[in-house]
Amino acid sequence: MAESSEVNAMFDHLEDLEKSRTDWKIKVRVTRLWPTSNAESGVVKGFNLILLDDDNYHLHAYVYPDTWKAIGKDVKEGGVYIIESFQVRDTYGRLRPVSTNVDLRFLNSTKIQPVEDDIMIPLHKFEILEVGDLIEPGGQSEVDENPEYALDVIGMIEEWEPASRVPTRYGERETLRFKLSNGRVSYGVCLWGELAVTVSKEYESEKKKPVVAIIASSKLTTFRQELQIGALPSTRIYLNLNIEAVELFRKRLEAEGYKSPVVARRATITPTPATPVLMFSLRHLTEKITSLAEKSTVMVTFKISDIEDKENWWYYACQSCHEEVEKVERKYKCTVCPRSFSYGEKRFRLLVLADDNSFASTVLLTDRVVKRLEQTTVTNLMNSSKEAPISEMPSVLKNIVGKTVTVKISLSKSNVDGDSNIYRAVDLCEGSVSGKKAAEYSPITKFPSFDQSQTDDYVVCLETPTSSDSVSKKIKMEP
Repeated sequence: MAESSEVNAMFDHLEDLEKSRTDWKIKVRVTRLWPTSNAESGVVKGFNLILLDDDNYHLHAYVYPDTWKAIGKDVKEGGVYIIESFQVRDTYGRLRPVSTNVDLRFLNSTKIQPVEDDIMIPLHKFEILEVGDLIEPGGQSEVDENPEYALDVIGMIEEWEPASRVPTRYGERETLRFKLSNGRVSYGVCLWGELAVTVSKEYESEKKKPVVAIIASSKLTTFRQELQIGALPSTRIYLNLNIEAVELFRKRLEAEGYKSPVVARRATITPTPATPVLMFSLRHLTEKITSLAEKSTVMVTFKISDIEDKENWWYYACQSCHEEVEKVERKYKCTVCPRSFSYGEKRFRLLVLADDNSFASTVLLTDRVVKRLEQTTVTNLMNSSKEAPISEMPSVLKNIVGKTVTVKISLSKSNVDGDSNIYRAVDLCEGSVSGKKAAEYSPITKFPSFDQSQTDDYVVCLETPTSSDSVSKKIKMEP
């Protein structure tokens, strides 16, 4: 019989969270946070967080003020935290900040523990669309003012107008206007309040011009018969961010002869206990496979004897579901979502021969496993060996041959039916990772935070998160 063992060395994947339990344990970076507040009174109804794990999967989380006070923790944007015990719900509503189908609701029993930075969790995650791809040529003539998802848009800043103060029904407010362009198509952008002030200061301090901007969580609107990109409470704007998508966008426009215009114009729940993860040998796994179910997970320890396929060591993945995408002209099309993106996410995929002295089998090491083993990313490896063809596997990956690892294997229907003996390793025990290398990083600018003291004496409005003023520095609540 297989030996039973509960594994506590690993964290749950954000991608695997579902509604049947609350006793989850995740390790994530808070990439964004903002309040949901009443535009007129300023009363904060709740807090929103975008959580990102080391598999580059992100989810939206929501916290009521009284719940945050009960948790009693200080959370900063950009920080890494272990979070335990929370509710998982189906997403609903429009203009959601990420395209995942579940979100998290923190409970009074939720535990949040700050930990040291983890270089394998990226600083940012975007589902990027080029500004020229917002509406297809000859496509729709009317804009959906309330689409299902918010947009992450990339483009060059043009026709910059300095921030100014204008009268509104809420009193005088700062406003900022500019165009976002790809050299052929441009959209107006109008920002208000604290977001306008912050972006204005950052733009003026940027030395590299023209400036490439990523407007995260935005919407497409129509103003005076002109298409514009509008901001939401969740909107953040990143200028000249040090990530591959920005560099590729800039290089492509430069290759096409892009020149920036010189003249500017003005115009409480009982949790279901987690199922113990069983430890199998490769022989036991093969013999007992028909007694297991699809998507069940098992632990296996083996030695990596060889790398089977040295050519297909990486692939372009969907930014949302991580399935392989097809490149059609300049776009990457996912048939699972289905969605199209301007950029494909590069992810590891290594087919290896596994041997545990009882049996030998073929195992597919996913991106999460290889990143943990090598402490690097596909992009970093390509950048460090630019002279070699991108299809040629970097020699550093061959260092995993001979290593003994303990992995979590997720069984497919083909495995259970006996049609395939290639097993998919979806996670790696922390004990299998040794040494540290530099991972793909982006510069940290200003990171807001909020703590439990900010929720004192506030009315909790039990409503779905709705629109509010954008906040980009610190969430403030007035007594």
